[in-house]
Amino acid sequence: MKVKLRPTGVIALRALPQSKMRTALRYVPPTTLIGAIAYPLLHISGDRRETIYERKTFKSKAESAMGLFKWTTIKTESKPKLYGSLLKINTIYQREKKVQSAVTSFPFAVLYGESSNSLTVVYLIDEEALSESTYSTKDLERAAWGITRLGSRESVVSAEDVNRGKAKIQEVNEAKTKYAFPFKGVDIRGKGTLQTVVDWRSGIGDYSNARRIVMFYPEGRVEVQGKLSIAELDGEVIILAS
Repeated sequence: MKVKLRPTGVIALRALPQSKMRTALRYVPPTTLIGAIAYPLLHISGDRRETIYERKTFKSKAESAMGLFKWTTIKTESKPKLYGSLLKINTIYQREKKVQSAVTSFPFAVLYGESSNSLTVVYLIDEEALSESTYSTKDLERAAWGITRLGSRESVVSAEDVNRGKAKIQEVNEAKTKYAFPFKGVDIRGKGTLQTVVDWRSGIGDYSNARRIVMFYPEGRVEVQGKLSIAELDGEVIILAS
């Protein structure tokens, strides 16, 4: 399923773990893409919880929808720029009658310029898992149209187009793609950015013990060589994780 999103200009995604000196992700990681569609999907089933409490830990409810997808990735038409605003935080202690102040940063990625700045997300759906769930392909399509933000509330997006189709997975030695892919055992010809992200397949409810992977986010189309698993969609190629 391919979803075209139009951002409002700001993508505010925190890199975890973080301290008071927060850092932002330049590109949208797979965990955020799963969370973005899980939120409206859970609403369809009547479950409006964003977090759940299990084994003394608060976890994202999006993890319950994680098994519906084999892979997810994103194509970003332009390269976001990172900015960080400084914020002053005041804390008032009423009992002690004192005020404490601190300064922190609010970093975010900005998309602006004359290009379209569109974001195209691909969700590779596990049909077997979907058939065993309470959801249908129609529910997933409705949820895709219902995506309104990527992660934080500042990252507002508008779903502009949603298409479904069949994707055939192939094994190849080279491919050309504009979509983000895992940077492991590959040779790349072209420009892009490396970004370490949480491997969503190890769980997205609690990041404390989650695995990390390095993703390559292309600037335009790049040529990739290696032992690749790919899927073709509307003449475009996405590279899957091994």
